[in-house]
Amino acid sequence: MRAWPVDSRPGSAERKYVVASRPEANQLPGTELRAGALHLREVVMQGVTHIAPAIGVITSLAFIASVSGVVAPIAFVIGGVICLGIAVGLTQLAKQVNGAGGYFTYVSRIVNARAGFFTAWIYFLYDPLALGMLLAWFGATFENTTKAQYGWGLPWWAFFFIGLALLTFLTVRGIKISSQTVVLLGLGEIAIFIVLAFFGLFNPGKGGVNLSPFNPGHSSSLSGLYLGVVFTILSFSGFESVAPLAEETDKPRRNLPRAILISVAVMIVFYIFVTWGLEIGWGTGNLHKFISSPDPIFQLGRNLWGSAWVLVMLALFNSIMANCIATENAATRVFFAMGRAGVLPGWLGKVHPKYKTPVNAILMQTAIAIVVGIGLSELIGPINIFYFIGLALTLGLIFVYSAGNFSVFWLYRRELRRQFNVAMHLLIPLATTVALFWVGWKSIQGLNITSPHTYLDWAPIMVFSWFIIGIVLVLILSRTGHEEWLTRATRTLEEPALADEATHQ
Repeated sequence: MRAWPVDSRPGSAERKYVVASRPEANQLPGTELRAGALHLREVVMQGVTHIAPAIGVITSLAFIASVSGVVAPIAFVIGGVICLGIAVGLTQLAKQVNGAGGYFTYVSRIVNARAGFFTAWIYFLYDPLALGMLLAWFGATFENTTKAQYGWGLPWWAFFFIGLALLTFLTVRGIKISSQTVVLLGLGEIAIFIVLAFFGLFNPGKGGVNLSPFNPGHSSSLSGLYLGVVFTILSFSGFESVAPLAEETDKPRRNLPRAILISVAVMIVFYIFVTWGLEIGWGTGNLHKFISSPDPIFQLGRNLWGSAWVLVMLALFNSIMANCIATENAATRVFFAMGRAGVLPGWLGKVHPKYKTPVNAILMQTAIAIVVGIGLSELIGPINIFYFIGLALTLGLIFVYSAGNFSVFWLYRRELRRQFNVAMHLLIPLATTVALFWVGWKSIQGLNITSPHTYLDWAPIMVFSWFIIGIVLVLILSRTGHEEWLTRATRTLEEPALADEATHQ
């Protein structure tokens, strides 16, 4: 894969980056993904399901309400605005760079290969680890809930392996079938929760239908509202998973930016409406029982729907499977791009001769999921793994998003000066970066990092150690002269932009 810097207009010194997905001269034939297989609908749902609507509501609403009070919808508004700002910056990169590596491709092309590798190294704390974590957590949640309700439950590890086998099958068989599955599952979970929210509004609990969730004055405290915002960031993360599908998306320079913004906007509206409806359904005057309930969303489903509460569990299942497919599609494309560029072992750049999917990258992701899901679950339990990995990937995402924000400024200030916009390319990236570091501080504030006592205390230590290992790797390779594999990722060749891409630019 090569980046083609091209003059943006006759006589201009500015360049735009068109990444052509054709193999290097030393690559084996038959290493291309299925170009143009995805359209705007599938790519939007890739972003939406990676954000994971049902998972976000079930795992975060009760906690956010416990720290911020009834104003949880406001926390989602603020967190959504922060992520929308990050998404705006990402669209500015997607318009100029087209490749399967996501942030690895963007940072490598715009800053340098070392920065791109380090960004990808930190990204490995995110999607590659999330798959095993999600399957283990849902397996345990399903087992515990069904045992409490019916006296039986499928062992969590059985669901883990069944789900992983199904995911591997779907993602190997082709991006089209896996993305269409994502669309169906995603629409299902969204529909169930929207209907549940409407039922809450039509059958309100103590306090009736009111707008107190949108009044900042009803927050438990300002610091509590801030802490609630911190946890909404994780609920919104995932929109960036659209970027690694660039080479398989029809008209990527037009559809990717649209999909990124649409997915975030849809989720802002979803979270605001659903959290409001669920709080009203439980009763804003009885919220302390919502907070103290071991499974408040399931309990609300039982209160409103009786035995049909299983639809809420079905929505969570849909969310887990759709999110895992979206996660695997994104992570394996990054592995594939780095393998094809020579940054990771070349066998990761191989695609299936029939299905045109990165089969070796998918198999490696499956192995990582087993190690993380089974290994960590044995150490801290399948429920705790969700919160441990969740904190670790939040801290990792702060760096990845910040690297993307810097790349926006670097590209438009240095290479595309005539297109530079102070608000779009400086103020928004700067403001969201500051907000991200504030989120990071709030995430670890109160943990015993210097003297860890709980599994959560170890999450920042793991992330810090991962940072140090990445820095050492880059320094060793740079100082020993073994960095050709890094610079290979930024090779460029002058060639005119494709007419279709230039039209949509």
